[in-house]
Amino acid sequence: MNNPSISAPITRILPEQLKRKLEKHPLGRNLYITAIGFYPENAAREISEPKGALVYTLLYAAQGKGWLETGKKKSRVQPSQYLVIPKNTRFRSWPDPEAPWRIYTVQFSGLLADDIFNYLGNGIKPRTIPPLVGRNAQFDDILHHLDLMNNIENLLYANFRFYSFLGTFRLTVFNYMKKGADNIIEQCIQLMKQKLDRPLTLADLSRETQLSASYLSALFKEKTRYSPIQLFTSLRMQKASQLLKETRLTVKEIAVEMGYPDPYAFSRSFKLVMGVSPKKFRDKL
Repeated sequence: MNNPSISAPITRILPEQLKRKLEKHPLGRNLYITAIGFYPENAAREISEPKGALVYTLLYAAQGKGWLETGKKKSRVQPSQYLVIPKNTRFRSWPDPEAPWRIYTVQFSGLLADDIFNYLGNGIKPRTIPPLVGRNAQFDDILHHLDLMNNIENLLYANFRFYSFLGTFRLTVFNYMKKGADNIIEQCIQLMKQKLDRPLTLADLSRETQLSASYLSALFKEKTRYSPIQLFTSLRMQKASQLLKETRLTVKEIAVEMGYPDPYAFSRSFKLVMGVSPKKFRDKL
């Protein structure tokens, strides 16, 4: 399979008969691609809907720069930025001649399209996201399966993959391969996993990372949307869930195993994270 990142521009448009088939399909009607395109730097071009499309349009500039014009509003699109244009919106977008973009475009519809639009951030505003190798690979895979879109299995697979592709645009958690702040988060998580059977405080993490407790707490909330102790408690309760499921240890024994001398405190923490008491969790297995 050719990699679109180094090949000529590629476009695929869903024929009307396949669109009608997906609209009726129980697995396809929630979200489906109606058109998709990739335009490398050496083939950068204008992308526009002068009458407004009946579907949503996602534009993702992986590299390079460009412009978006909607009515009287003109926005600069920078590298690693995306935006989603609402249905029935007239727009015109074009590459910067001095730094032409490598752009990925997808038009999509379906019962969940409005929810996806809101999830990705409604409003025509370029949003910056971290580069992600897997994102482009997923796009390549979608294109590959749309080559054979007359086969319903290929078409469904491409649209299932599209869910995953869209998820990367809201990926705000740390990147395991990065350095700096993300590496600090990873260090803390590894430390947490080594100490699931004992209490671990914010002061302990602060001391290990040589960062202030307030800075570390703010960094965790920014990168993971948890406080450090919330994440540690969640990891402990996930381990406790595994023990409840895979062993015959009593709740009291599991509490001790997880570093809780008081089984009632353990049960309260477990219910807070898992939504049910340890006993009810085991009873449902």
